[in-house]
Amino acid sequence: MAKVVLDEIQGRLKVINELRIKIQVAGIDEVKELQPLFAKGLWMFGDKFESIHFTSNKGMTTVIRELFDGTAEKASLNRPDFVIRGDGSIGFYSVPSYNEEHEEVGVGHLVIVDLKTTKLSLGSKEKEQIWKYVKELKKKGYIQPETRVDGFVLGDQIEAGEGGTRTEDNDKVRIQPLLYSIILSRAEQRLLKLYDKVKDAPFLVEQQIELSRFIEPIAVRQADMLEAEPAEVK
Repeated sequence: MAKVVLDEIQGRLKVINELRIKIQVAGIDEVKELQPLFAKGLWMFGDKFESIHFTSNKGMTTVIRELFDGTAEKASLNRPDFVIRGDGSIGFYSVPSYNEEHEEVGVGHLVIVDLKTTKLSLGSKEKEQIWKYVKELKKKGYIQPETRVDGFVLGDQIEAGEGGTRTEDNDKVRIQPLLYSIILSRAEQRLLKLYDKVKDAPFLVEQQIELSRFIEPIAVRQADMLEAEPAEVK
């Protein structure tokens, strides 16, 4: 059990460090490389995304790639788990739904992560893109009327007045723009939260030194962030 917890913390720390490095130089090529990090880092968005059952949905990816009618980049064919476009990349991560006989009957929860290149202000157009994907997936039968959908559009700028969450389909669909800096902050805060939960667990007593060594870089970075100027929302 102790090794499982330590491995999870170490894995999350690795995601944070990779995210920080790529965000600092997040041109279009780096943004494309960010998508695989979110495949194993949905926990950064909140408690309800902690499930290990979220997996990349390649069927949905194919549908959306076809929706672009050939305008998706050829590089997408080398990464069937997400779609690469000129302004970023889109990933689809889903959890199945089951009937009373425990048989898989569809998609219970879908997370869409749309990563935009830097210097592109996020606004109503980008939110509409997510809603367009949802409608197409419903049309093709990939998601059902009861499927919950959370769409996240990430970038380094948000248009004035566009920071709110767009809701559709009686709140079953929620589309939210976020800054990369906010995601990094959330990742660090959630890792610290996990550390606080397990640091005094009896089965980790002998691993306290190793556990502290894993978490120490995050604690230092958090202090730096408190001193830094908050990210500007444009």
